[in-house]
Amino acid sequence: MAKFRVASVLLLSAAALQVNASEFNLGLNNDVVSTELELQVNKDVNAVLGYIYSDDSGHIAQGAMHMTHDAGVHHFEVGAKLSQLWADDAPNGSTVSVGGRYALALGPNISVHAAAYYAPSVLSFGNVDGQYELDSKVQYNINPNMALYVGYRKIAFEYDNARDFTFEDGVYIGGKFRF
Repeated sequence: MAKFRVASVLLLSAAALQVNASEFNLGLNNDVVSTELELQVNKDVNAVLGYIYSDDSGHIAQGAMHMTHDAGVHHFEVGAKLSQLWADDAPNGSTVSVGGRYALALGPNISVHAAAYYAPSVLSFGNVDGQYELDSKVQYNINPNMALYVGYRKIAFEYDNARDFTFEDGVYIGGKFRF
């Protein structure tokens, strides 16, 4: 019941913010669903709210803030991400990770994307002693407001007093909607 309440609060919060949103992502694989709402704060700053549910692992709520820069076909984002883990089979905790995202436009409709974040033990709280997240995907823009993608993501948490925990490790498909 508590998981349902957390999911409901996050969903309602995201719905209230969609007026200012610029992109909404929905990713799926057999065990995991992920959502992401990106808000343009100004032309050089974005904020990202995310939620990931895994049948096997639990829930993660995330919030990130990035400085952005465009250089031709290259798009860079550097910043920090706050993650809260509610695990089914591992200790819960939170992290503040540093990292960023990169996108390279290969043509008018195809682009490759990569993201990496790392939280050392000094930025990990609760029972978590560290965390890393790696993500890569290939995206095809159907039109200016919609895209489809396929990617690979790994999210892992480290512990001092428990076995390390891989939240997600696999391929996913998804869609991006701009408004």
